[in-house]
Amino acid sequence: MSARERLLDPTGDSERDTNTTLAQPRPQSLRGLTVGLLDNTKPNGITILEAVGRELVRHYGVREVRMFQKSYFGTPVEESVINQMLRNCDFAVAGIGD
Repeated sequence: MSARERLLDPTGDSERDTNTTLAQPRPQSLRGLTVGLLDNTKPNGITILEAVGRELVRHYGVREVRMFQKSYFGTPVEESVINQMLRNCDFAVAGIGD
């Protein structure tokens, strides 16, 4: 297993308690996994994510697609949504519309 890398915070706020390490290593295959798709609520975001979900199922054997949504595109995703995704998904894709 490779070591995790530390991400730099471009805001300069290095005093925060946020875990900024990279995610777990990528899976060897997506077959049988559950993907969480995060819509940022901008126009057309959901449209592209639905297409991504269909392609992940069709071509990569993803077992289940679960949709999640931020409350507003201009703010960070809510901690409760992150926790739902962590509990219910094997990996995630964030979509940006417009």
